Amino acid sequence: MFKVSIILACYNVEAFIDDAFQTIVKQSEFANFQVIPVDDGSTDGTWEIIERYQQRFPDNFFPIRFDKGSGGPGRPRNAGLEKATADYVIFMDPDDRIYKDGYSKLLHAMEKHQSDIVIATRYGVKEKKGPESKVWVDWLADKPYYNQNSYSIKLDLLGQRPVILKTIYRRSRIEEWGLRFLEGVSSSEDEIFDKKFLFLSDRITKINDVVYLYTVARTGSITSKIKLKVFEDLEVIFHGLDDALSVYFNEAIVAYRVAALLRTFYFPKLLLLDPDLTDEALDLTWRACDSFGFDRLLQTTNPTDHRIIELLRARRYSQLMLFFMDHRARGLARRNNRQAKELKALQARPVRLGLRASRAIGLGRRVVKERGLGKVWTSRIRKNLTGTPNGYWVFMDRRDKASDNAEALYRYVRDNKIHDKIAFVIRRDVPDYDRLVADGFNVVEYNTVAQWKLLYNCEHFFASHVDDVIITPWTEFGAPAGKPRYKLNFLQHGIIRSDLSSWLGVKTYHTFCSSSQREFDGLINNVRYNLTPDSLKLTGLARHDLLEARDGDYILVSPTWRSFLADAEEEDFRASEFFRNWHKLVYDPRLAAALAEAGVHLKLVLHSSISQFASCFPETDLVKVSRYEDVVSFADLLSTARLLVTDYSSISFDVLYLRRPVVYFTFPEAQRHSTNSGADLDLYSELGYRTETVDGTVAAIAAVTGRAFAPDPEKVARADEFFAFGNDGQNRKRIIEAVLERGAPR
Repeated sequence: MFKVSIILACYNVEAFIDDAFQTIVKQSEFANFQVIPVDDGSTDGTWEIIERYQQRFPDNFFPIRFDKGSGGPGRPRNAGLEKATADYVIFMDPDDRIYKDGYSKLLHAMEKHQSDIVIATRYGVKEKKGPESKVWVDWLADKPYYNQNSYSIKLDLLGQRPVILKTIYRRSRIEEWGLRFLEGVSSSEDEIFDKKFLFLSDRITKINDVVYLYTVARTGSITSKIKLKVFEDLEVIFHGLDDALSVYFNEAIVAYRVAALLRTFYFPKLLLLDPDLTDEALDLTWRACDSFGFDRLLQTTNPTDHRIIELLRARRYSQLMLFFMDHRARGLARRNNRQAKELKALQARPVRLGLRASRAIGLGRRVVKERGLGKVWTSRIRKNLTGTPNGYWVFMDRRDKASDNAEALYRYVRDNKIHDKIAFVIRRDVPDYDRLVADGFNVVEYNTVAQWKLLYNCEHFFASHVDDVIITPWTEFGAPAGKPRYKLNFLQHGIIRSDLSSWLGVKTYHTFCSSSQREFDGLINNVRYNLTPDSLKLTGLARHDLLEARDGDYILVSPTWRSFLADAEEEDFRASEFFRNWHKLVYDPRLAAALAEAGVHLKLVLHSSISQFASCFPETDLVKVSRYEDVVSFADLLSTARLLVTDYSSISFDVLYLRRPVVYFTFPEAQRHSTNSGADLDLYSELGYRTETVDGTVAAIAAVTGRAFAPDPEKVARADEFFAFGNDGQNRKRIIEAVLERGAPR
């Protein structure tokens, strides 16, 4: 009885197959291998080599031959599965090789862990070359795992290349689930088989051992010849993917993966196709997408894929190809820029070390009484971080400002005596430090060794921002991030309405809070956030519990920041589109008349990143200007505002939570802040009033003041539907319950 059946789909590989067979017969477990090479109608000397090995190893080689080729590996692999008798199955390409004793390692791992599937790693190498010429190293898990079945594991596997050539499968599962490869297609049949097996499995093991040498772009291989048939197969392939992915994931994530495959795998092949065939290939792609469902594909949360599908649906082929090529060019440019920055960083290393030393001296002056400067720096900062778990719950908003979700949650935990060891972190030199101390908070000064050690070893960290300076502040001084003990609970700063996955998706969360079903769906269905139903929770924002609608004597104007203006000179700020548009609005005489008639004034509050330019907006009888850092309580500021005028600021949802009107002034910008790109402008129009001109914004404000700020019943109804829990004041309770529920034993 064999332990492993190795199946090879072979077609015209006489120049390579001997090397493949040599690596098989040298395996320490070769006696337990049933080798099934399937010749799919080769016209060269492939069959003769197979016969020679069958004669040399009659007890291990069991070849199959077809007289005519099928055009893809599906039929020969299925024939191999029908002949296989071993407990486990490995699929190998005959132009590749096993690395060292790789397949024996796979067998040993399978026997040790008794998994459904064991996935290893491979090197991509040049034709006939060894590992010393590796072009790439395949997927390595952060940490090997054994017999896992979690959503996060399967979400990660969804985005990986097919694992089929570095993997051992339990054959009884293949038969139980009736799995076979699509036949007659030249691509993606491996992904369909592979993904369906993975998503049906409940015992998945990943090891980081390299077991396989994959030949990159072999001359004459099926996948190296781009023909129209690749696109003729798309309809069948899309339906195969739909079937494979739907066994585990919802429709939105299936659409995400299919659209991503179209962009990353099939569209690049269009550029390699005979130009005379491009339109025909795009027609075939259109038919495949139409059969799958354009509306389904448009559920993708990737904005690039969404635009590709829109242009394809409209058959705007020229614009589509220009958009795609521009997307690829920008991707290459970003890669080149990263490489240039890395080179510049290396060149500037002495300067950076000097700056770090200078900063460390500044730090040392603050903490010398605790540790001493020499020990802080020369013994490596991280050594001062490690310690025993301290049981603390640590809370933090911004470095220089509280009054956000962390402060609100701290108050709830303290006042309800939920946990006795709590601390709030903020800079010592800001007004909120003394305010919180006076209010009985246990305040810890930001960026001291004491704060770092407290944070590194605490039980839970509750943060409204997750920048590195917040969650691993010691890295600013040259120390590695390490592996802090805390569980990160992201309270959020607002409600996400654009794609922030490139920033937020690289963190690992214990709990990630959301406030509406619409936001929740957008996050869970965007695989780049790497969120799971266990980590993403529908709770509401903590600070919303502190809001209480009161009638003030002002409307609030508070646009969000622009990254490119944060460090600008005043002259450049005054010349910006941002300043020109907001200045024109704030001092518009028609707006002044509407405010005077309503008996209110305008309060302008600039974002903290651009509050240094507050002096560019002079005060008048009707215009009052406040700097961000001078706002004592944002809850009071928002609760008493009769109306908010903003562009993309997250505080608009606080005002909407109070069921008060919001006007969104989203004027066209030649240069845009990255987090504003892709914002859900339709949502702004649904819940508030969106305009793109000063005239339109003035008219919208005047309409609201003209009805004495009375809320629009239709907008209120939409807000009621948008917020998951209305305004029941129980958001903080739900957050704590979600955090503790996940940590409770089951």
